[in-house]
Order: sequence, then C-alpha cells, then structure tokens
Amino acid sequence: MTKQATFRLLDNVDVAMRDGVILKTDIWLPATDGACPVLLQRTPYRKETPFGSQYISALEFQTALRRGYAIAVQDTRGRYQSDGDFVPFKFEGRDSADTIEWLRRQSFCNGKVAMFGASYVGATQVLALQEDPVGLAAIAPQLTTARHGETWMYRGGALELAFLLLWVIESLGADHIQHRMAAMPADMRDRVQALLELLQRDPAAAFARLPILDEAITELAPYVRDWFDPQAVDSRPGTDRLDWTQTNHTAMLVVAGWNDLFLEGSIELFEQAKSRWAGNSQMPDRLIIGPWSHGNPSDWQGEEWLGYAASSVDLAEENLDFFDSVLQGRQPRSPMVRYFRSGSNSWHAAPDWPLPDTIAVPHFLDCSRGALGTAPGAKATSTYMSDPSTPVPSIGGATFLPGLLLGRNSGPRDQTGIETREDVLVFTGHPLRDDLEVTGLVTASLWVTTSAMTCDWTAKLCEVDSDGKSVGIVDGILRWNRSEASDEPQEISIRLGHMSRLLKKGHRLRLQIASSNFPRFDRNPQSGIASTLARQSDFATAEQRIFSGTCYPSRLVLPVVTAAYPIAASLAGLHDAGGGRSAIRRE
Repeated sequence: MTKQATFRLLDNVDVAMRDGVILKTDIWLPATDGACPVLLQRTPYRKETPFGSQYISALEFQTALRRGYAIAVQDTRGRYQSDGDFVPFKFEGRDSADTIEWLRRQSFCNGKVAMFGASYVGATQVLALQEDPVGLAAIAPQLTTARHGETWMYRGGALELAFLLLWVIESLGADHIQHRMAAMPADMRDRVQALLELLQRDPAAAFARLPILDEAITELAPYVRDWFDPQAVDSRPGTDRLDWTQTNHTAMLVVAGWNDLFLEGSIELFEQAKSRWAGNSQMPDRLIIGPWSHGNPSDWQGEEWLGYAASSVDLAEENLDFFDSVLQGRQPRSPMVRYFRSGSNSWHAAPDWPLPDTIAVPHFLDCSRGALGTAPGAKATSTYMSDPSTPVPSIGGATFLPGLLLGRNSGPRDQTGIETREDVLVFTGHPLRDDLEVTGLVTASLWVTTSAMTCDWTAKLCEVDSDGKSVGIVDGILRWNRSEASDEPQEISIRLGHMSRLLKKGHRLRLQIASSNFPRFDRNPQSGIASTLARQSDFATAEQRIFSGTCYPSRLVLPVVTAAYPIAASLAGLHDAGGGRSAIRRE
C-alpha cells in the first residue's frame, strides 16, 4: 500500500517585487485541498540548504506540513537564485511586505502569514514590521536584534570587528565575489584574493590587518563601506529604526541566548514589543532566553557543561505552538518569560520582564585594595597604561570567533591569563554568605580620567570559585570621548549586558576593568584617528585612572532577584508530542 504524500513542492517560483526584481521562492504545500496559513522564511543563506533553511530556523518542515501549514522559503534580493543587488538590511522590509502580499493572493493561502528564522533571517522579520503588512500575524525571530546599527554592528560605540569580518567571509562575501573578479584590474583581483585566502586560512591575522577599511575589503563586500566608514555610520538606511513599535501589533516570540552576541538586541526587541500593549494582560508576545551562543544551542557553553536541561527546550515545537495559538486566535499557553539560569542549571518562568522583585545592588570599588564592597571604598586611585598595539585579547563572552558551532571561544571561560596583565585592573569581593541569583542587566558606573581624547573602557564580571578559578560571565564596552573642558574625574556608565546566574555561597565576585577586548571589538587608536582608518603609526598609549571613595563612588550594579518564579501550571500539556517534556522547572 502506497503511503500518501504529506506535501508537494512548488520549486523556484518567481515572486515579483514592486520594482520588478524577481525573488526565487520554494513553496511546500500540505496534503490538503483547502487554503492554509503560510510560514515564511526569507534567507540570504541559500534556500535549498538544510542548514540555512531549517537548522538555524528551528522549524521541522514535515511536522509543520502535517499540522496544516504551507511553507515558503525565499532567497533574499541579490542572493543565490534571486535577482537584484544584495545590500544587508536595505530592502528587507519592503521585500518582505511584497512577498507577504503575493502569498495572500495565492489560492493555497488563507490570508494569514507568519515568519520564522534566526540571525539575519530574524532581521528580515523585524524589518518587515516597519511596513506593517496586512496578513502578517506572527513572527518568531531568534538570536537577532531590534536594530541593526548598535547591538548588531556596534556595541557601546565599538565595532563588532570579529563578527562582521567572519560574517563576510563565512556567509556573505565569498559566495558572490567570483563573478565580480573578472571585471577587476589584475592588481585589485590579486589583493581581494589574498584577503579572501587570509580570512579563510588565518582569521586572527585578518582581524589584525590595518587599516580595517581599504579597497580590498570593499571590493570583497561593497556594503562594508557603510559599516566601517566613520562618515557613513549615522546615515545607514533603516538600520536603527524602531518606528514599528507604535503602529504594528504582530505577535512575537523572541528567542535569545545569554552567550549570544545579539543578546542585548534580542532583549531590546522583546521590551519594545511588550511596550506596544500598554500592560494588556492579553499580550501574546513571549520571551525565551536559553544559555546558548550564536550557532551553538547546546549544553556545552565555553568551559561549562550546563546539564542536559540546557538543550532540552524544543524550539521547533515552541515555534509551532506559538503559531497555532496566534493564528487560531488563542492566547499562548506558555508563560510570558522563560529563562535558563546557570549555576543551578535550571529553567524558570516569570510573569514579566525585567523580572519583578529584582533590586539593584551596588558593589563599590576600593582602589586601595583592589576590592569590591557594600559601601564606598577608600579614597584612592588605580592606574594602568592602555596600548592599542598590545590589546587585551577576547577570552569567552558573547563572541563570534572561529569554532562558532562548537562554542569553543564563547561563553564562560577561565580568565587567569587576562587577570595577570598589567593593563587589566581586578577588583574582588568577599566570599558570598549565601547563594545569590543575578538575573537582568549588569552595569558599571566608574569615575575615570584618561590622558587620551578618546578611549575605550571595558568591564567584565567574573565568578571566582573556592579554588581561585575566575570565570567570565558577562562583559561590555564603552567608546568614550573625553570632555575637553576638564581633566577632573568624570562618571561613565558601561552596560556589561544581561545575565542569569546563581552565584554560589563561598564564591566571590570579581570585576575586570581594561581598555580593549580584541578582536571581538576593534582597537581604539586613542589618537583621535577613526578606528577603521587607523594604521599602526596612529596608535597612541594612554594613562587610564579609576577613582574610588565617597566623592567618586565607582561601583558595579547587579540585578539581584528576591523571589523565585514557578512555572505556570498551564505548561503541563506542552512539549509532550515527542514523548518527552521540556526540563523547565521551579527551584
């Protein structure tokens, strides 16, 4: 007996945009004669590739088809089989809206569309909201951001150098360079080929090459001129708009990772989405934050095994459950917020974000002893010399360094080598008297001076165990221009970023302060020359000084949770289709 097919494929369908550009689209239809909702993915990573279309999208196509969804996967403008020129972010809003309108006119579509996918595929969803397309009922952006300047290309004003270069070489530039090479002069062709080979063979050397912005990189990927040119930073089209927040009410499932370089943008995305509903208890938006890094949704993060629970959430099923609820006019059954807490390695739920019953607890720096305490420390200063020629290396954190899919260079990692450097200040607290849950945004307010007109300040929170091992948890950076009017200490604020961890009794808090984190971020020349145009001769050393005391109360501020949040009883029926349940639980 022949088993009935569960779907049929419409291969390489032409979908015309408003300017006539044709975008190639594959469409899977379920085994039904009626109209159905459509799940749309728009990808620059080749629609036929399972890794690009399914792995990073967290959707199981056959399951979705059996549940009555059609699926459309499209090569974005200028990528692979689609026409036009690819310029990251520029056309995604209107192309998404045009594609949704085309789908709604097809006989197989019931007028309802949802979008899914991670990273840049998530960005296409967020940008679609700016067009407020009719029929877009839900999106499920994962490991992506609300904006695409700060939190994507930049962090605290510093360039996400390693990510942007690796994004070009691993995902964007190499696939489209060959057809352009024929038109290049021979000397330029040789330079571009040499850069391409260097990026593939020795990424560390490619990160270190100066200047960052030159003709070879702009020939390899022309759009990087808008990323790296200091004169173009504030004029990139559409990269930092959030104007959809006042007009669009598309339901949103945001999935983030504590060790993902887009974490800050993911949380901002959910907070902006939540603000549209003005406290309405029927808000459909949901947030899931796992321990994951970009490309590595596993139970190993950095040097820590986080237990089987870390990878137990079935994101494909979460997507479909969310779409089922929204498209059928029901409230999602899941709690508004679910988050994984390292240290206890357990999942928790909360009724809101930021978490209710969280208090900001300051830990003051004492420069006389290199200590952290609950009251302002002694009046003192700590000084170090910052030299961009010998930057502090990136060790762990929310990085996008090689070994991405294994998380070899991201997440919690030993800081021993970093903390022995003379250009890294270390402040350590007393052993904790009790376990301490820290969940939310970590900041550092520092009183500082510098001999440079511009410099970077970095801060990293670490947990030191009973054996003295220091593990990095969360870190941030601020690119800072000193006020020319005064050499007096000035207060700066560094966003280290969001975290969730149960810090263990007997362990100690530690704060690192430095002025570089390379190659995750580009080096600040400290001479006033733009970082992307600087050469080695433009690098200048600077004296950096931190102040403590009642007049200059430099401090680390932690969001301490004062209540535990139980998982809602309504979760009891979720995630049971495959015979198992998510390992979400309460303390």
